Amino acid sequence: MNGKLKNILKNAFERVTGARIYRRSLPRGTCLFHDLGLLAREGPTEIWDVGAHTGETALVFRHAYPTATIRSFEPIESNYMELSAASRRLGNHHAHHLALGAKRATMAMRIRRASVLHSLSPELNKPEPDDLGEEEVKVETVDHFRAENEIDRVHLLKLDVEGYETKALEGARATLEAGRIDFIYLEIGLDDRFNTLGALVQQLAPYAMYPYAFYEQTAHWSGNQRLWYWNALFAKNELLQ
Repeated sequence: MNGKLKNILKNAFERVTGARIYRRSLPRGTCLFHDLGLLAREGPTEIWDVGAHTGETALVFRHAYPTATIRSFEPIESNYMELSAASRRLGNHHAHHLALGAKRATMAMRIRRASVLHSLSPELNKPEPDDLGEEEVKVETVDHFRAENEIDRVHLLKLDVEGYETKALEGARATLEAGRIDFIYLEIGLDDRFNTLGALVQQLAPYAMYPYAFYEQTAHWSGNQRLWYWNALFAKNELLQ
């Protein structure tokens, strides 16, 4: 089939179905796992899911990477219990009752009615009228946990910690300096619930990690269609060559 006929059929299919056909490659930022496959020399075998909630993202990672080791970190007891139960079903998945931050500590975290909104960020971890109380949580660092568990490399570090991402990255300084993290996938947004893209670029550029693509662009909760937050993939510069 010659190229002209292929184009005619492609255009006709797209016109009739409303679908879009991409040849050889999806547009950057369409699918995280497709992009990781383009950049990585091989699939990730060590994945850290930080701010794991009850294991939703771990399930997605397991489907994409059936043999990878997945380590999920969740500090809140009720969330962790559900995560731990999910962990037993996933295989080669380890649930850790921990937060990751800038230094090892025990900290008080406010318990929100919406369990996805817990945060150790000082700007967000403040009493609110409908709080369910607070909970003491154990905070570890990426550097200490990796060294203690003799983990050579973190292929994919996912952070969804409600504005505490920069603090978690402070605790990964030695690991980043050693080039032991290949990819970082994390949340960025446009109000004070989130870290800004500029702040994360400034923090990660000294370790030769740069943004590659943006995913899951989300409009504001109010219904206003202005962009509110999204996920970003940072990659080691050597993988971007």
